[in-house]
Amino acid sequence: MKQNKEKNLTEWKHESSEDKMTLKQIEPTRIEELSSFTLAGISAVTTNETERSKNGKIGKLFEQFHSQNIGKKLGVNIQEDGHYSCYFNYEQGDAGLYEIMVSVKVQETSQLQSLDTINTFTVPAAKYAVFVTEKGPIIEMVQRAWDDIWQWSQQPSNNRAFTGDFEYYSKDINPEDGQAEIYISIK
Repeated sequence: MKQNKEKNLTEWKHESSEDKMTLKQIEPTRIEELSSFTLAGISAVTTNETERSKNGKIGKLFEQFHSQNIGKKLGVNIQEDGHYSCYFNYEQGDAGLYEIMVSVKVQETSQLQSLDTINTFTVPAAKYAVFVTEKGPIIEMVQRAWDDIWQWSQQPSNNRAFTGDFEYYSKDINPEDGQAEIYISIK
């Protein structure tokens, strides 16, 4: 019996060391410093726990943004093609409430006041760790990248600032075979 336990322990240690060897540590594609810029779009308050449940708000927010053509409503104010999903107003880092906005980058906010459902957020100037998703079904690729980013952020040398993180989607992104960039503000 003792010999059998030792064998199982040895097998477990062997499997465990192999697992460690196959785990890949994600690293940012680049570090980039950006000036502040303003986003306009629709937003909701949520938590990571809510998003892992059937009550997630982010998917519904994207659906609303596209089905109601929010970007087109902001047309004259849009500063660049493509759209963003921005995470900000973190209450407890990634453990508590935060606001998510599906949006476009705009030049001026003064003309937006007539659109009741539109919110704005000025992303502060910051240093960002930039992650590029794998190419594939975009929803799946972004979710997978975020899982990796949460692991990356647990490393002691990676200090998130939580001032405003965002995903950037180019205007011609293919939802079935696309890539996005995820910008994580760092200290």
